[in-house]
Amino acid sequence: MDIGGIPVTWSTRPGATLTPNGNQVEERDTMKKVKIAFWLVVFGFVGLVIFQNKDFFMSESRLLIDLGFFYYETPLLANAVFFVAFFLLGILISYFLSLFKHFKDARTIKTFKAKETSLVEAVSSLEQQLSAQTGPAEPLPAAPAEDEPVKVAAELK
Repeated sequence: MDIGGIPVTWSTRPGATLTPNGNQVEERDTMKKVKIAFWLVVFGFVGLVIFQNKDFFMSESRLLIDLGFFYYETPLLANAVFFVAFFLLGILISYFLSLFKHFKDARTIKTFKAKETSLVEAVSSLEQQLSAQTGPAEPLPAAPAEDEPVKVAAELK
């Protein structure tokens, strides 16, 4: 691409590719493939651990809760059921904690937007006051004509 006969090149991110018409292409496809590969490796290792410890995960046990005044005992269940149940419980707890944070952030954003609106109104009223106080703008002095030579500091001595 050239502007006024001068070739112009736009800088791109390292590793970015360009389309034939010169537009930069984001490397989202590559990142998606990396993410998919990462999660496949993670789930593969989790599956491997479960498969190698199948006897542990399939053995049955009980969960006991004894608070002195309250006693509860679950029926015999596979350890895998307890792992899944506590995993889902952790997801629920983290969801509700992040939900409270989301509401707090929304309230903060609402407060900031109200503050911004009041500040914009204050600035506009100050601009109106300033324009009312100042008269019409004075014209700028004219530039020297082409016929008159320009005097520089060395010539004034």
